[in-house]
Amino acid sequence: MSTFLRRLELHGFKSFAGKTTLEFPSRIAGIVGPNGSGKSNVIDALRWVLGEREAKQLRGQTLENLIFAGTPKKPPMGFASVTLVFDNRDGLFPSDAKEVSLSRRVDRSGTSSFLLNDEEIRLRDLLPLLARAKLGTRGITMIGQGQSTIFVESSPDARRTMIEEVLGLKEFRMKKHDAERRLASSEANLEKVRAQIAELTPHLSFLRRQRKKWERRAEIATELRDLEDRYYGGRMHALLREEAALTLPAGELALRGKEASREIEKLEEGIRALKRESGGEGEAHRLREGISLGFSRQAELERALARAEVEMEYAEKSAHRDITADAALSALKFSESELRRALASQDISLVRSVIEGVLKRIEETIGGKAEKKDASLRAEEQKRLVQALAELDIEMKALEAKREGLLAEQDKANEEFRSRIEALEARKNELRKIEREAELQRFEHEKVQLRLQEVEREWLAFGREKGELAALPEPEEAAEGQEIERKMFRLRGQIAEVGEIDQALVAEADESEKRHEFLTRELEDVEGAADDLKKLIRDLELRIHDDFKKAFKKINEEFQTYFALMFGGGKARLRLERPVKKPALLDASQGGLEVAEEGAPSALPAEEEGPETKGVEIEVSIPRKKIANLDMLSGGEKSLVSLAALFALISVSPPPFLVLDEIDAALDDANARRFAELVVSFSKKSQFVIVTHNHVTMEAADVLYGVTMADDGVSKLLSIQLTDPELTKKAK
Repeated sequence: MSTFLRRLELHGFKSFAGKTTLEFPSRIAGIVGPNGSGKSNVIDALRWVLGEREAKQLRGQTLENLIFAGTPKKPPMGFASVTLVFDNRDGLFPSDAKEVSLSRRVDRSGTSSFLLNDEEIRLRDLLPLLARAKLGTRGITMIGQGQSTIFVESSPDARRTMIEEVLGLKEFRMKKHDAERRLASSEANLEKVRAQIAELTPHLSFLRRQRKKWERRAEIATELRDLEDRYYGGRMHALLREEAALTLPAGELALRGKEASREIEKLEEGIRALKRESGGEGEAHRLREGISLGFSRQAELERALARAEVEMEYAEKSAHRDITADAALSALKFSESELRRALASQDISLVRSVIEGVLKRIEETIGGKAEKKDASLRAEEQKRLVQALAELDIEMKALEAKREGLLAEQDKANEEFRSRIEALEARKNELRKIEREAELQRFEHEKVQLRLQEVEREWLAFGREKGELAALPEPEEAAEGQEIERKMFRLRGQIAEVGEIDQALVAEADESEKRHEFLTRELEDVEGAADDLKKLIRDLELRIHDDFKKAFKKINEEFQTYFALMFGGGKARLRLERPVKKPALLDASQGGLEVAEEGAPSALPAEEEGPETKGVEIEVSIPRKKIANLDMLSGGEKSLVSLAALFALISVSPPPFLVLDEIDAALDDANARRFAELVVSFSKKSQFVIVTHNHVTMEAADVLYGVTMADDGVSKLLSIQLTDPELTKKAK
């Protein structure tokens, strides 16, 4: 028959300094040796590798005490490790491997680690696996030294825990307590989430109102924006059409104006050419000056001729008589007539000549002398003057004729000139008209530009971008008029009434809304998880209750049987009574409560479980002895009751192996023999590792390990395989 526990390896653990291996090829293994040799350290190693966390349960103060401390002859070790190797062909561990190794290691820094098949595993993940395999560090399946009466002396709650562990309910108990822990955590989270929601809700209401205002403001702003787009887009495109309508005539006027200017230049050039061809006013001026000079010369010659005639007359008279009063009077009259003639003339030279002649005449008259001149000379002078006058008259007539011809030509040229001037003036009038029309066009264009600028100023004044206005499409329907202006004014008033909304508040509202939605979903999730956990707890409680109830009756029957066997009669029974609180945390592996990593604090739930969870009380009746309670039993009797309970439990639900440390120490030979026989009988269902001093128990063992300690303070191991009456001794 195969064994579940195959091998135990110790290295640096307590008194086992070197690497030590215990093979378990048989169903019953005995460990013997003198007191102080270290044989109980093997049991401590088993406890420790199976998850025991309290050093005092391993007979030490700290975990560092588990490491070989050294002796005068042996240096200390830096670490301690223990490895258990299990047969996994029955699939007790969730692995496909036929063998599963479980190791635990600790160094002097206090670092402890678990390895499952050489892969590190957390204790909280390991303990459910051990619970499923019905392996624990305390209770009735691993009874330590001096704990032979553990079942009797334990509390009712602890007894129930021991029973559940043997029945394999420890796994469900652990799951239940883990679910309760998570439920408590979920309820705490629920309270936190509810508190957060309650704290967030008032502020969120304020933020929602602000966001609602913002959304209302945004709706109004959108409507206003659409109206502005339609209104200003319509105005702008209407003005642009008007501007386009003005641009074409303005271009035509500019072309007409350029054409009129070119024609005016041509007419002016023709007039200038006409002036050059007709001689112009210079020739006429020269003719007028020549005629004027001819008249002046004629007048001068006439005056000279008159003077010559007077002088001849005076000379003739002077030749017959002296100057008389009549001569003087005649001279004065002559002078008067000459002066009057000079006064009537505008010719300065003539005036000077007359004045000089008068002065000379007066001097001659006053001088009383008559100038004697030669008559022939005077007659000749007179003749010359007459001839000069005749020539001058001919010349004057020629000039006049020439002047008349020139005047005729000038009249003709003037007629042409007037015609061209009239044409020039007509074209100038036309140009001025064109310029006036162009000016009106420019004025209208400027008016359109001003109106466009006004539209742009209004657009920008309302906070819009210039580029937006230019990109506006022409609306299908015009949106002008006072009605739309009043509507825009009303919308702007509504925006002003809403006021400015801080964008940070809107962003905060969105974030708070998301936070509220998240918390609401989280609340729903946690509530759902809590409901699931409550259902799981109820299912586990029902499973534990039903399985426990079914097995408890059988356990009671077997307890009675083995009690009668141990005591040679009597009665005993186990009974459930009173609801109990959740089992105290004797050990994470024992009670199945919250399992944490080594050194982590454990929280004990304080609320009571359901009424189906009750503690286990013991009622016994020993032959020939009346007892009122268990305290009246002796130590040996308590050991026998505990053994009866042990065998009752393993008969109903046998664990893979049991570890018993000197549980038979208080038994007499008869009871020790009964114990040994029961061990042999139950070895068909469970494997036993027993530390003993009793030779009867030793005889029941298939293999014996002897533990000794030499003067170096290190435990050493000897093994004896008992296969037949002849003992074969082999030292390891």
